[in-house]
Amino acid sequence: MKKIIYSMTLILAVTFVGCEPLDELYEDIDANAVPISGDIEYTLTEDDYTDDEDDGGLGLRFPNFSSEDQAKELIPGLLSDRFPALKDNSSALVTYDLFFPKRDERSLIVYEVTDQDYDDLGHRFSNFDSQSEMIELLELRFPNPEDRTLVSLTYDYFAVGQTDTFNDGYLYIEGEWQKMMGFTDDEYRALGFRFPNFSSEDEAVEKIPALLKEKLKFVDNAAGDIVGTMYKLFVTDVDDVDGDGRTDDRTTYSYVKYFIYDGAVWSEYNNVISQQLQFGHDGTTWIPDNTIKYTLTGDDIALISSEFASIYEGPADNVGFFGSFDRRSSSSNYWTDAMLLEAFNVVLDTRDPNAEEGQKYILTYVVFTGSTGNESKAVIKKGGVWVYQ
Repeated sequence: MKKIIYSMTLILAVTFVGCEPLDELYEDIDANAVPISGDIEYTLTEDDYTDDEDDGGLGLRFPNFSSEDQAKELIPGLLSDRFPALKDNSSALVTYDLFFPKRDERSLIVYEVTDQDYDDLGHRFSNFDSQSEMIELLELRFPNPEDRTLVSLTYDYFAVGQTDTFNDGYLYIEGEWQKMMGFTDDEYRALGFRFPNFSSEDEAVEKIPALLKEKLKFVDNAAGDIVGTMYKLFVTDVDDVDGDGRTDDRTTYSYVKYFIYDGAVWSEYNNVISQQLQFGHDGTTWIPDNTIKYTLTGDDIALISSEFASIYEGPADNVGFFGSFDRRSSSSNYWTDAMLLEAFNVVLDTRDPNAEEGQKYILTYVVFTGSTGNESKAVIKKGGVWVYQ
């Protein structure tokens, strides 16, 4: 009986006393992890941004970066902390949040285009038929607007054989007019409103996504697209925008609100966008890197075989038949490094024709050296062509 009691006491002692040494042991394991090469994808969490540096975070005030440069500066240290074993030739595709504010209005001007306006701009008819003509009018009538002035502009527009009346917003931001999509009286009525305005900002935020889904259904929007809108509220006319000399009556005011598309639905934009950066490990640290790792496919091999059939007849036919590059220098079907580079240029110019100068690839392909295996080459685009790094 005593032996059992002693054994239990010993186990409990190890459990309570051994916590700190075990933590230190795990830290030692991380610090001395065997270096490996790997490719990871990582999305920063809120804790990554805001936890204190002593707790493994970045110590930021907000859960986002203020610029891409800040992300490039801080993410490498975070990757080293999170993945200490990943070393040379490793890559990380990191998703992070970037503070990207879209400005709303500070002042409002309500303006309806007149026949005289159209005449002054040299129009034969009292309507516009291009976006640039609205900008011309704004520059004519409001030559020195304050930053973030919103003009609620009512105008006639000719398209598809008929003239219709529209009301859109134009917001002056840092020296240029930006269009804010307005909504027609019919669109407000389609939502069940008797008058062309919402009852509150919250209601606008709730209802506008449905309007955008219908209004932009034939537009090829991509995830991450941001649209500026102008919506209306019936409120106290504190700025006398109707020009009647009173500020205690009520009238229609226009406001700016931005929405972002996630690939399926629109939602209110909160001034933060999701971005991605590629990092590579140089053996010492993580560095921003645009390298794309790509493995040649059967279609790529077929393309190479076809393109080089009349240039390198034997090697081209051989790679097309077996799907592997013969890398035996003694073989009549030998693919030299120079020949491979020619093939890589054909493949990359076909699959990535708009690659920017400085884009990097690590290409992996099947080779035959007496037995089949994989080989990789690193290339970079310089002077419009792909060269070895």
